[in-house]
Amino acid sequence: MNISEAQQRHREQFSQTIEMIKRTQEQLPVAPAMVSWVRIVILPFSVWAGWYSHYATMFLLCLIAAASDYADGWLARKLKKSSTPGKTLDILADKLFLSVMLIFLARLGVVNGLLALIPAWYHIAVVLGLLIVSWSIKIPVVAITTSERLTIILSYVLVLTAAGGLAYPEKSIFMKLTQVAQILTPIAAVLGIVSYFRFSRRLIQRYLQ
Repeated sequence: MNISEAQQRHREQFSQTIEMIKRTQEQLPVAPAMVSWVRIVILPFSVWAGWYSHYATMFLLCLIAAASDYADGWLARKLKKSSTPGKTLDILADKLFLSVMLIFLARLGVVNGLLALIPAWYHIAVVLGLLIVSWSIKIPVVAITTSERLTIILSYVLVLTAAGGLAYPEKSIFMKLTQVAQILTPIAAVLGIVSYFRFSRRLIQRYLQ
């Protein structure tokens, strides 16, 4: 078997795998999806609250968003309703909320602009990358690496501590944690980019073999 025949065979196997995923893909679970939608729905209210200096309200909404990120995954596992569409909605809700809030908090001056924009643009880039891959193979693709999980966690920590610092300026713990989080979060974002490049390279190499 020559190289071209081997490549053709692997392409056929890849296509068959994609078709199998399409046939077995579950419908979007309603309960976990509603929890994921919480982050999307409260995002404009969080920005509105911060814009009009209702910082305690903004902090509370950010807490609800962070809690919903854990709750939707827990609920999906509890109900045994984990699915690709559900994971896609989960990551899109995370990326939308975190990228907008990081940029907004930088605009308010509570976090360093550059250090906030690095993870914010990382979240946007991941969404665009996953959308491109999903469009190319006609199914949703959700690849969550260890660095990606770490970046999401640290991004929520940064958003919460920064919002908490605005809501409760007398509590210095928020600003101290913000200073730590705004250093660790960009580092995690860079590691996340590297991990996605490695994942993409392995995927391409496996496809071309």
